[in-house]
Amino acid sequence: MLKQEIDSMGYVDLLSYIEETNRCPGGKRTITKILNSIFLPCKANILEIGSNTGFTSIELAKLIDANIIGIDINENAVKKSKELLKKEPELVQAKVDFQVGNAVKTEFRNDTFDLIITGGANTFIDEDKRAIAIKEYKRLLRENGFLAITNLFYSKPVPAELLDKLEKILSFRIKPWKRAYWLDLFLKSNMELFSYEEVEMQKRNENDLKEYVNEIIDESFACKDFANEFIDNIKAKWYEIMKVFNDNHEYLSFMIVILRNNPVHEQRELFIEKGAIDPWTIVREEKSWDEY
Repeated sequence: MLKQEIDSMGYVDLLSYIEETNRCPGGKRTITKILNSIFLPCKANILEIGSNTGFTSIELAKLIDANIIGIDINENAVKKSKELLKKEPELVQAKVDFQVGNAVKTEFRNDTFDLIITGGANTFIDEDKRAIAIKEYKRLLRENGFLAITNLFYSKPVPAELLDKLEKILSFRIKPWKRAYWLDLFLKSNMELFSYEEVEMQKRNENDLKEYVNEIIDESFACKDFANEFIDNIKAKWYEIMKVFNDNHEYLSFMIVILRNNPVHEQRELFIEKGAIDPWTIVREEKSWDEY
């Protein structure tokens, strides 16, 4: 029965249960890079879209003096993020609030936030609603506020059988979108492109993967009082998921896109330094890999 309960859990529900630290691509390195790239007022209002178990919002609260709200559509993830927040010092707790919310239609007023930060949540939004979500982010930003997006994309052709495995885990089909698809979507927001960077992901070796799984489950407070059979079932389930994600990283990179809600249109840049990426030429590329 216990194994059936584990098998019935969705990916986000399971990671929330075991309190897995769900980081944005690049983790703290990406978060600090974003903060060092933009200019925020004192006591800035920040919204995280797709806060999951709360890592990014909590990390922001540790780094800067700001009012931070994290929203996620998954109730279990929001519940767990609140529990994890309570473990932090009171100074951190006072800066952060987690809420159930839908990125496509939020309940916040216009011009509320100085920074909106988001990542993998955009992939989970239905394809025909992604442009609506980006429009919603723009509505929520103050003039000259920033939208920071860390988005995975396929920098290599990915095997169809791997996409099949991802679909089984996530319950929806991941299309093998290239960088051009996502960048084109973001640039059509009519916000100013402030900065753009790409980072390649890496696949970890089998020993690192198994060590990580064992460590995460062994340290999970939710699992500490259960019998070994139950622990082994959770480890097997989590390893199965992490192996698919790890295999997927062989084909992935991620972009760090920062947009500014500039009310004055700015012309694109022509003369750039050697080695810099010109995003405006990227959008002319093919949008997707064929599913091999």
